Amino acid sequence: MKTDVQKEAGRQRLLRNLSCGAVASAPLIALAAYSSAGVMAAQPVEPRSAPAAAYITPVAEAEAEARAEGEAEGEAEGEAEADEAMRDAVTRPPGYQPFEGDPETLAALGEELFHNRELSTNNLACASCHMEGAGYANTFAEPFPHLVAMAERDFGLSEVHLDEMVQICMVSPMAAEPLEWDSEALAALVEYMKLEQAAFRED
Repeated sequence: MKTDVQKEAGRQRLLRNLSCGAVASAPLIALAAYSSAGVMAAQPVEPRSAPAAAYITPVAEAEAEARAEGEAEGEAEGEAEADEAMRDAVTRPPGYQPFEGDPETLAALGEELFHNRELSTNNLACASCHMEGAGYANTFAEPFPHLVAMAERDFGLSEVHLDEMVQICMVSPMAAEPLEWDSEALAALVEYMKLEQAAFRED
């Protein structure tokens, strides 16, 4: 049978272990404060887990804050990369050479594409916003390249060429991939938009 001295030594060892462990709790410490034979039962024991708890809580809070900051930074970096990718997608690539063809033929094809909802992923066509000259800002009358509010707001571009504006409309309102830069479709829409611009100036 254990002596009182052995029991007290065991109790103190248990308290030390609990005070250093991350899972220390008041019920366990209270239990350890009393021996099974009633030794020291009348003497309250100060919770030695207080220093551990005081250490563990700030560390946990600091780790949570660090994780939150890291996630926020990661999200911000991801958004910046996405914005840059979108800006690159609608900006003329290096060495850009547009498709060349008969202007009248291209304009006729461009008019068809202007009304074609299949170019988008949301059932919109260019004509959905610009039927009979509607939806153009006053800057549309200016020679390209020029500032377009939507291009600056959504893509960070201070000025755009007409083909870049077509690509912006493909990506933004129409929720589609930009057209191939050397494609006949892009050249056709650009040629038709020149007619739209001339009509807008006359109005």
